[in-house]
Amino acid sequence: MTKVLVIHASRHGGTKGIAERIGEVLRNEGIEAAVVGASDANWVVGIDAFVVGSGVYMGQWLSEGIEVLRQNQMTLSRHPVWLFSSGPLRGSATAKAGVDPVENALGPSDGPGSRGRKQLDALVAAIGPRDHRVFDGAFDPTDPPKVLSERLVRWLPAAKSVLPAGDFRDWGAIEDWAREIAAAVARSPVPVG
Repeated sequence: MTKVLVIHASRHGGTKGIAERIGEVLRNEGIEAAVVGASDANWVVGIDAFVVGSGVYMGQWLSEGIEVLRQNQMTLSRHPVWLFSSGPLRGSATAKAGVDPVENALGPSDGPGSRGRKQLDALVAAIGPRDHRVFDGAFDPTDPPKVLSERLVRWLPAAKSVLPAGDFRDWGAIEDWAREIAAAVARSPVPVG
């Protein structure tokens, strides 16, 4: 049976929820799937494909997600890989209609505000993922900030327009994408390495 490892870097649980739903759909499609946090990912022999996702904060993947990609470039480059980003929030000041979803989440590929995008693009070039999807995230203002930058953003007078409260994850789109991954994995020969 084909084995897929779904790895997530999640600060408040929104990205973890997306990863868990992807794993659930993969299992329903006959794929053996395990879902783990980035810090818990065990790089064992026998994994046929990977799905790696991270929450996006201020235009950047979480450091744990970047480290999974960076430290495991060789392994990932030899297997089918799919990436996903969770963010921005629908209706936030950073979400712009008609703009490439990756640019909306991670900023432009060059110039001001491109640091997070360049960092991820370099790893994408080395790994060669089959796809990178961006899904809207979730924000619960009652969940306390985990890092200083979150505290600062929430204190801003315009925080309510920058951070609209709610769960904006499109479960139908997430499930459809997971089924696409399952179909691709089922068609692919198991890689060697």
